[in-house]
Amino acid sequence: MTPFADAINDVRPGQPLDLMLTSFGGDAEAAIRMATMCHAERDDFRVIVPDTAASAATLLALAAEAVVMSDTSALGPVDPQILLPHRDQYFPAKGIVELVDDLDGKTRDNPHAFELYAALLADVDAVAYQTAKDAIRRTDELVPEVLRLRHTPPDDDEIKALTESLQSSAMHSATIGHARAHELGIPTEYLSQHSSTWDLLWRLHAHYAFLLGPQPRENMIEGRRVSFQFARPGKR
Repeated sequence: MTPFADAINDVRPGQPLDLMLTSFGGDAEAAIRMATMCHAERDDFRVIVPDTAASAATLLALAAEAVVMSDTSALGPVDPQILLPHRDQYFPAKGIVELVDDLDGKTRDNPHAFELYAALLADVDAVAYQTAKDAIRRTDELVPEVLRLRHTPPDDDEIKALTESLQSSAMHSATIGHARAHELGIPTEYLSQHSSTWDLLWRLHAHYAFLLGPQPRENMIEGRRVSFQFARPGKR
């Protein structure tokens, strides 16, 4: 958060802020803090997505007055991920809740199959289940919160519809292109891949993609005065 704040504070108050964002996600609470910081004392705030801005990164993009996208751009569903320690992997919270609720219903209908269904839930304990439910509930609060940061926020019905749409898929790898984003009500600004502006943006993105490698284990935050490159504390 500190290097991010340092980078955006290079833009003087009252001036528009453009944020180029490439991320597969992370901490949703960090995203809302970043969104608030980006709007502070700004006349305009845009997010540029050259490649992928998924999950918590999509949440951050939702706060922008416009999301600049092209044919290579993709947002993702805002679906919180829960760590299952036995597998040492993150799984969609919605999928965990749906699995437990489904097997609970089947056990009620067929008590003799309890041992079979219990084996299927060996990796999901009560803590993980409750954590998943809490994460979904918190996401239901965060999406409207970031949308209302815009200078011209959507109305309540639009907020409700967009919140439901962004959580309609439990697949963390689902993609939302510029056309679909526009259909959902996200204020998109489309640039052709062949435009001179997008060509410059894409070349800048490609430079960092090459620098960090195909499976980056580091974060890069580029400010006007200084660059920050540091190892991520852990996969999210």
